[in-house]
Amino acid sequence: MSRASRISRSKNGHAISEFSAAFVFFVCFVLVPLIDFGFVPLRYLISQGVLNEATHRLSLSQKRSEAYNLLDGDFWWRNFLDKCGVTVADTSMNLLVCGQSASDSMSCPKDSTLAADWLPGGSKGPCIYSIEVTTTCEIAPLFHGSAGLPGFTSPVPITLKSRSQWENLGRDPQTGAYYINE
Repeated sequence: MSRASRISRSKNGHAISEFSAAFVFFVCFVLVPLIDFGFVPLRYLISQGVLNEATHRLSLSQKRSEAYNLLDGDFWWRNFLDKCGVTVADTSMNLLVCGQSASDSMSCPKDSTLAADWLPGGSKGPCIYSIEVTTTCEIAPLFHGSAGLPGFTSPVPITLKSRSQWENLGRDPQTGAYYINE
């Protein structure tokens, strides 16, 4: 009998094969999906911050029509979000006017003008004027798959809103109209 056959095998290391299979299962089916899903809230926070910055820039416009043109023509924030894994599908902007009481409020869409009662110095005043930007986005996870589970293998559709107070309550010296109505 040879020396190799006389030495019995020790039981040290016999569970390594089972441990490696369990470890691969843990990494593939627990750890990677959690890391993948962890990117969705991070991308949500980034997109909300970028939308807040874009809304603040819109509220600093001189005229409301300039704010709408800036929203339609300024793509820096959409391009930034696209690089971060957030796809912007639809964007809209409204002017919100809040009067003295909670029931005195209105929303003014793109092509409408404010009535004289709602303008600065009007009968419903003093009012607070805010720009509200609403956008529909798809926030993608880190890894994409074919299963179609939102947040894990496919993008999560979400609607984001941001408000910022309108800064320019002055009048145009040439026409006498408020900038908020132009």
